[in-house]
Amino acid sequence: MTNAMKPGSVAAAIGVCAVTLALALTGCSSATKTATEPAPPATTSPSLVVPDRPTGPNMTIADYVDENKIAETPVKQGDADSPKFDFPMPPDWSAAGPRKPEWAYGAIVYDKAENKADPPFMTAIVSKLTGNVDPAKLLEYAPGLLQNLPGYEQDGEIQKSTLSGFEAIQFQASYLAGETRRYIAQKTVVIPANGGGFFVLQLNADAPLGQDQVIIDAAKVINEKTVITV
Repeated sequence: MTNAMKPGSVAAAIGVCAVTLALALTGCSSATKTATEPAPPATTSPSLVVPDRPTGPNMTIADYVDENKIAETPVKQGDADSPKFDFPMPPDWSAAGPRKPEWAYGAIVYDKAENKADPPFMTAIVSKLTGNVDPAKLLEYAPGLLQNLPGYEQDGEIQKSTLSGFEAIQFQASYLAGETRRYIAQKTVVIPANGGGFFVLQLNADAPLGQDQVIIDAAKVINEKTVITV
């Protein structure tokens, strides 16, 4: 893949190709891990690498935020007045630990990867948007950043969905990282905030082409068992 990008917010990274329909975050459900669980010790494992933020003709959430002068605040685990996310840990996945990108709310990796140095992985990004925000536009423009990736080929339609009762869209596709085609998936969720504004949760998934089924299986678990409390 290309050099790691280090976005600081959803508008900068929401749509960034990391991994989509899943995320396991160090803040998993009480059945696995919790948001208060201490971080694992540092290791020499390399950080997960995601594509550089692409540019292209497709409108993105970042463009929408900029054009409408919307205020954005990145959300980290434990932030006051932010939603509580209880995510299940899919079988054969584990928290990314020190490999989690600095900008991500959380990340998980597949433990049985064909290549341990390049495992299927998932990330989550969360931001709060306040101002002249139209939630329908957020969902409309959410796919744009991935659609601007080199060699983007969509697999099926963009689907309207929900996560824990909140409106969402989801889709899967592939793109070119150098000369290698990779699988990507994404789910974007819009959550009304108490007192105004919206939280945007984006789940991104990335895997070597041919290992996409493990992402699909993990996504089913997350879609069925995630609980979001505002």
